[in-house]
Amino acid sequence: MPEGPTIVVFKEKLQKFEHKKVTESGGYNNPFAEEISGKTLENIDTYGKYLLLKFNDFTITVHFGLFGSFLVNESKKVNASFSLFFGSDFVNFYIVKLKKFANDETFDQELNVFSEQYQLSKTRKLLLEKFPKKQIGDVLLDQNVFPGLGNIIRNEVLFLAKIHPESIVKQIPTKKVSELLQHIQNFSKASVQLIAEKQWKQSCAVYQKKTFENEEISVIVSPKIKRKSFVVEKLQKKY
Repeated sequence: MPEGPTIVVFKEKLQKFEHKKVTESGGYNNPFAEEISGKTLENIDTYGKYLLLKFNDFTITVHFGLFGSFLVNESKKVNASFSLFFGSDFVNFYIVKLKKFANDETFDQELNVFSEQYQLSKTRKLLLEKFPKKQIGDVLLDQNVFPGLGNIIRNEVLFLAKIHPESIVKQIPTKKVSELLQHIQNFSKASVQLIAEKQWKQSCAVYQKKTFENEEISVIVSPKIKRKSFVVEKLQKKY
């Protein structure tokens, strides 16, 4: 499933369609075709793992799931689940899910590391108040606190902060929590260019790797989230 930085890359590829009129909308999984057709696509944004298509009086969210994709001015042999036509130009989305929101139903951009409104302090407060007894490796995938954060980012930022994924949130020193949150913001933003250049996974320090600087990388599977953690036991402290 695409993580937040990948959705930002998608947004950048589609931004040329901002402020253009949708001459037609279709797709076999598009219940909003009539409402979209004839409207101007005012803005394209992201929130976590959602692409936000903002029109004058509503927003359409596009979720790519595990297998979603899109093509600009191209088509696959299978039918598109969602399509947008801008005159002679078009975008075809495949295996995506759509939802519609009124524009006053805003997403909390104060939790979005890619937003100018992002507040690290708000994320920290939610983390400490809601999940004090949980393992940090599990909590990092909670999209209500860490929108857009997936397994690659989770593994890499825990390694960068030198925190073991099985650490209990309330036991982690305050300074370490702040360090972890800063790594999340910085790593997520730095990932955008690496993804665009198709260098993201290769550049990772521990994700799907066997060693780091001659240190063995252990693989731990959380019984709750069923996700793999790649851990350098000698470097990542368990609190």
